[in-house]
Amino acid sequence: MRRTRQGAIPAALVASIALLACVEMPRERVASLTDRGYPTCAEGAPAASVDPVARALRAGPVMTEQSVIETFSLEARGCHIVYTGLEEWALGATDLEIVFDADRRPLRAYRRATAPGPQAPAARTDVRVFDLRGPHVELSRRAPLAELEQLVYRAPTPGVIIATGRGALTPWIQRSHLSVGGRVRESVLDIRERIEIIRDVTLRREEDRDDALIGHVRVYTIYGREPVYTDDHDVVIGDMMGLIPAQMVDRPRDPAVLTDGPPTPRDPFGAH
Repeated sequence: MRRTRQGAIPAALVASIALLACVEMPRERVASLTDRGYPTCAEGAPAASVDPVARALRAGPVMTEQSVIETFSLEARGCHIVYTGLEEWALGATDLEIVFDADRRPLRAYRRATAPGPQAPAARTDVRVFDLRGPHVELSRRAPLAELEQLVYRAPTPGVIIATGRGALTPWIQRSHLSVGGRVRESVLDIRERIEIIRDVTLRREEDRDDALIGHVRVYTIYGREPVYTDDHDVVIGDMMGLIPAQMVDRPRDPAVLTDGPPTPRDPFGAH
């Protein structure tokens, strides 16, 4: 180990202290949460407007993980816009529903992740519900065969969700209306990993390109990477890693991961 001057703090130690400060758990367990229920519309609330979307994407010939299949939809339901998604691959399946207000800001998100295996689906399923209607994000979670736990995030509630599946970026991209070279930076709840995180994230529109398989696409990036492709209506249709429209793939799909029945975003914890 390299020696340092007596009394000096090694740079590596300073970096470690800074890292620990950055990764301090941003959430805490609580005994109970505010029961706001499933989002409803107040009497006389104006109807939300969105062009209905229904897309299916699959791993193309150059994608490393060939088993990926993603389906998603976007529709208006009364005063809300609702995103529904399913991403499947050899190592799991994730069901998703996000309820947005008329301005495409998230109010509530349901995420059910199921791992493959010989056990009953209930022993392989993690269900989480995120409520973004208060000053802080509230999370209700049931891990496989575990008791329900409830948590509150310390950070203020963000206005964007990044979730499993590329299609979930569509509402944010559509709301942002970026021209080429434009960018917007917002507080985001990223729920893709085992432990969610709230941080500021930049969405940027890059130069359009002509993809060899898909054709002309708009290109957007998050985190300064992860390029995704959209059509001229800002609906996600693929990415630079090789995800393409499903109709362009003719090979058989892998067997689906057996789940615990249809997703139940309105009653997420009632089945167990």
